[in-house]
Amino acid sequence: MISKALRTTAEGIGFTYTEAAKSGKDSLYGVYGGYLVTLYDAGNSRSFYISYRLQDGDGEEADSVRLLELSEALKNAAGEVLLTACDVQPDGLFCTVSAEADAFFAFLDRALALLQEQDADGVTHCSRCGNRIGKRPPKKLFADRRNRLLCEHCALELLEESAKPADADLPPKHTGKGLLGAVVGGLLGVGAYLLLYAFLSPLFAESSFEIRYVLCLLGFFAAWAVYAGFRLFSKRPCASAYAVIGVVTAVSVIAGQYLGSFLGYAKLQGFSISEAVRLPSMWLIHLRSAVDKAAVTYDQSVLDLYDAPSSLFWRLLVFSLLFAAIGAVLFLFGMREKGRPHAEAPEVETLRIQPSEPKPEEP
Repeated sequence: MISKALRTTAEGIGFTYTEAAKSGKDSLYGVYGGYLVTLYDAGNSRSFYISYRLQDGDGEEADSVRLLELSEALKNAAGEVLLTACDVQPDGLFCTVSAEADAFFAFLDRALALLQEQDADGVTHCSRCGNRIGKRPPKKLFADRRNRLLCEHCALELLEESAKPADADLPPKHTGKGLLGAVVGGLLGVGAYLLLYAFLSPLFAESSFEIRYVLCLLGFFAAWAVYAGFRLFSKRPCASAYAVIGVVTAVSVIAGQYLGSFLGYAKLQGFSISEAVRLPSMWLIHLRSAVDKAAVTYDQSVLDLYDAPSSLFWRLLVFSLLFAAIGAVLFLFGMREKGRPHAEAPEVETLRIQPSEPKPEEP
């Protein structure tokens, strides 16, 4: 937010207020003292950015010694204001000070005077290439809360560069570690199936309400656990991440649904875990509709206790996989964008040079 005092004073000398509704980073800009200047509040401080081109007689950008001298001169010129940040570059000056509006503008005037003493080119030259602005009006490029004055050619180049993916800024790929994290997340999903089927499902054994349909939501949880495990070990998304997360999620849901049903059925029928795992028919009880009965010998004790249609397991598995698919799609949909640095998209517009008036002296 721009303070009322700063905005009133700046607009009084020809600055233009720009509102950034989404980010809340409002600013003011104007041609002041022969330079394109950006103003805004930064917490309890105030900041300005001056766009210019500082170069030597051969047209090359100023060396580090000259920039250091200008930085020291600015610190000495701070006077009564508290200079908390100062960044001097060949194409621009950024300063943050803790001061009231009047003292802030007084320091801004001193900074502009120092730039003029250094023969820094203002609105007559492009701040990037240093060439004189021709007949075509210059462009104002706004990014990172700073306005830069550019020629048309440089403005187009910067727009093209900003559209390219910044792969160098991305974290390194760790597909192997991501796979390990996904497997750990999948085991967590299987554990959730076992826990709820063993302790929650038997509580509804005498009820008409089929709690196992509600437990199909564990498919969504399993998808999240696999996704979170992968991203915990691999910050950078890659093409293989989609296959890894999809396959591990499907395997964990199938294993969780099957083992959970096995454990819940054993608990419901009074079998101990050690007894249930030794009965071959117990492992196949949910697959009866898909197994050739002539090739499998069932324990009669288990078959006599089986009182639910075998198709129920398949319906539960389909619903679990459906919820898992929904979760995986939601989590993977924006994964690649999340892994990329989100730099503020620059805004370019033609600048009609209308110099701001100098700030009036106090009577």
